[in-house]
Amino acid sequence: MASYTARKNKAGQIVSYQIKVSRGRDKLTGKQLTPYTMTYTPPEGWSKRAITRELQKVMGEFEAACNRGEILTKEEQKAHAQEKAEKAEHQKTEEQKKPTFNKYAELFIKEKAATLSATTIQSYKQALKRPAAVFGEMKLENIDFLMVKQFITDLQTAPGGKGKKKPLAHGTIVTYYTTLHTLFESAVENGVIESNPMQRMKKPKARKDDIPREALVYSENELAYIMECLNSEPLKWRAMVLFMIDSGCRRGEVAGLKWEEINFQTGKVTISRNAQYTKEKGVYISTPKNHKSREIIINAPVLQVLKEWRKQQVLLYFSKGQTTGGYCFTQNEGEILNPNTITAYIRQFGKKYNLPGMHPHALRHTMATLSIANGADVVSVSKKLGHCNPSVTLNIYSHANEEAQRRATEIFAEAVYKNQKHA
Repeated sequence: MASYTARKNKAGQIVSYQIKVSRGRDKLTGKQLTPYTMTYTPPEGWSKRAITRELQKVMGEFEAACNRGEILTKEEQKAHAQEKAEKAEHQKTEEQKKPTFNKYAELFIKEKAATLSATTIQSYKQALKRPAAVFGEMKLENIDFLMVKQFITDLQTAPGGKGKKKPLAHGTIVTYYTTLHTLFESAVENGVIESNPMQRMKKPKARKDDIPREALVYSENELAYIMECLNSEPLKWRAMVLFMIDSGCRRGEVAGLKWEEINFQTGKVTISRNAQYTKEKGVYISTPKNHKSREIIINAPVLQVLKEWRKQQVLLYFSKGQTTGGYCFTQNEGEILNPNTITAYIRQFGKKYNLPGMHPHALRHTMATLSIANGADVVSVSKKLGHCNPSVTLNIYSHANEEAQRRATEIFAEAVYKNQKHA
């Protein structure tokens, strides 16, 4: 049952009414429970009759609300407020635990560093710089499909680098796409987010004006010119470039090559190391790209030049009291050769002899292209290159393979049809 008590000011005027609804007594102690209470303040200027009528209405509504369990006592309100505050604090703490893009990127790099090469990790770090500028302090779980889609779309018109007006190359954009996709997939696997926001996102297509650059390959005449120019170069570099042309090895495989891996009687060379460089680690040794050693065969003219260089290298470093660690090609002080030094030399060589755009991979492409175009089987060339599968070689050198098939067809025709008379 609801009741009320009038509250007066110092002048004795009623200013409000405290309404109470009894909660009965505690069944165990018999003590009266704290009643439900509320305050009703009538508007100024109302008549006593109007106030009484409104008060009765408010009392009835309040009692009904109490009976429905909608009203809390002061103690219950305090407990409820405390519970609410604790819940909010817990949610805040849990929210703070959820990683931002930058924080998860750090964890992602550490996780990948356990299984991937330092060079690959360096590539990941580089590819995460632009996304970090956009998503950096955002919670990873709040980054959605449209946000990432907009980021990838913006890359289509983003400048390629400092001072460059041309937009990013398609291959670079695909690298950003792939790196982000891998990062979000890792977050799903680790239970950080429920789903990958890029799950339905298709790989970005190349712009119409973004024509892919064809691999630089030298013709037989151009290769003869390169070899002629090498005769004017220091013996170390001449031996190194001739080996690269003949073997098709990657620059890191050349830098990691040791004399003990070359059999000068059979011409067999074991490729089992790959020198790589990062700012953090400097030059270090890893396995070849497909993590497998391979045997290749080098032609006699190249072996002869390598022999000459080995003799000169021994005299050069022995006289200085230095060691080369058994490496075929080293820096000036005998330490392991930085792969970037090879690139720098070949670029300089290209400029010197009017061979624009020359780089180490061009020699690798040239060996593979000329071999296949002149009839070498793709499987053998693939093994020499160190590709994981001949299909990779076919995809890269399909044009050369087509030329080889054409020559094989002509040879077959010459053997079969040359003596036949046409009707």
